[in-house]
Amino acid sequence: MWDYRQGNYVAARVQFHRALADDPLNASFAHNLACAVKRTGDPVAAEQLYRRAIALDPKHQPAYHGLAALMNEEDRRLEALELISTWAAAQPYHPGAQIELGWIERQNGDTLASERAFYRALSLDPGNSIAMAQLGKLYQETGRTQRAMAMYQRSLRNNWMQPEVQSRLAYLRESTSSGGTSQTAIALGPGAFPVAAYPATPPLVLSAPKRIVVSQQNDDPAHL
Repeated sequence: MWDYRQGNYVAARVQFHRALADDPLNASFAHNLACAVKRTGDPVAAEQLYRRAIALDPKHQPAYHGLAALMNEEDRRLEALELISTWAAAQPYHPGAQIELGWIERQNGDTLASERAFYRALSLDPGNSIAMAQLGKLYQETGRTQRAMAMYQRSLRNNWMQPEVQSRLAYLRESTSSGGTSQTAIALGPGAFPVAAYPATPPLVLSAPKRIVVSQQNDDPAHL
């Protein structure tokens, strides 16, 4: 866990491999190893591990997100969309599937479909802070600043421990109060802030038994 967070991905890979060897049916361990393997420059092996995690747990949202993100990075956007769309169709009552569908649609530029998917997630789980945060990001990126702020506030009321969301909300408040920032700048925000369960460093899932917790580190669905 510590090695991964510190960017020591080779050491983390060794640790996560041991954890998976101890518990080969643990989907979270397969996912965590996939994250480390990807970071050490082996996307083929990482994809196999993400798929293994999904096979072990067909509802494992972090594994779906990791695999779809990997596909997008390799310019396999249609495959990524098919992966998530198939999951969402197979499990229409899983809010995590709808969140991932909203995320992948936003990645592909379909903001309307993305918004609809996030609201479907909220209809299934009205208190889902991740869906709210992702809606806030969508509104921010499309210039709907007041709606973005409202969604960020709702998300934080349900889960305050989201520093990225706190940063975005603070930035929007400062920008709107100063009155000197263009709408475009407000929409884009202060750089590439990740939101909710999707940090720059792939999230790890904390579900290890105490006996091997040192080998584990959610984002951030996280993770969800």
